[in-house]
Amino acid sequence: MPRNDLFQRIVEGDELALRDAFRAYGATARDLARRIAGLALADEVVEEVFLLIWSEPERWASSALDVHVLRITRDLSLAVHRRGVRPGLASLELAPFPIEPDAALPDVVDDIDHEALQRLMLRLPDNQGRLLEDAWFDGRLADEQALGAALDAMVDAFRSERLDRIQT
Repeated sequence: MPRNDLFQRIVEGDELALRDAFRAYGATARDLARRIAGLALADEVVEEVFLLIWSEPERWASSALDVHVLRITRDLSLAVHRRGVRPGLASLELAPFPIEPDAALPDVVDDIDHEALQRLMLRLPDNQGRLLEDAWFDGRLADEQALGAALDAMVDAFRSERLDRIQT
């Protein structure tokens, strides 16, 4: 079922849509939560994510439901990991995303061979790949100049190499 249909059904209060969304995205969300917040809290984090989406879907989700599930999972897991609080308490401090993803744009990230992208990042000079990874996954920011240089190096490397796209 398309993610837009799931989102619309959740907005309309269809409990089966929430179940379908959990079946579609729950395992991936749990894996992400386990990696960040730990095995002991992963289920609780995922439960809180879907509770947020169910309680106020217009505020916490969009037609790009899969993207929002993973963003909320990441942010909530990081909040739990950094502050050592329960997911319910950490969720009180989360804010919805101000910029909605444009569902009309193709999601090229899904088409890129992620192993090739990871190999490319590992070859960036001066540990720049690690800097980008830390900024994305852990929210750790270096100074703007260092982060800008790492992003520029990544874009240059991306443009100069042929990254295979996954064949569907």
